[in-house]
Amino acid sequence: MVFSLFKKKKEAQPQPFKNRVEFCITNLSLGAADAYDILMERDDIDIEESGCTSHCEICEQGIFAIVNGEVVTADDAETLVQAIDEELKQNPLF
Repeated sequence: MVFSLFKKKKEAQPQPFKNRVEFCITNLSLGAADAYDILMERDDIDIEESGCTSHCEICEQGIFAIVNGEVVTADDAETLVQAIDEELKQNPLF
């Protein structure tokens, strides 16, 4: 029992870096939810939801996501997914 306290813990396998896509909760309700659902199926992306991303002026104009820190906008969910893919191609995380 005492020896288990001093045992060296097994190191976890390093997780591969993933691209980060952040959605504003309000913008999800304005139409970005369909893009969110599509992106949830992908293994190369970590998705986060924020209460507010402080991009209210963009949120009022259409749907958007923040991809690795860069704002990506579109008129509809399908176009947003395409714009996110384009941003990931132009500015990959790794």
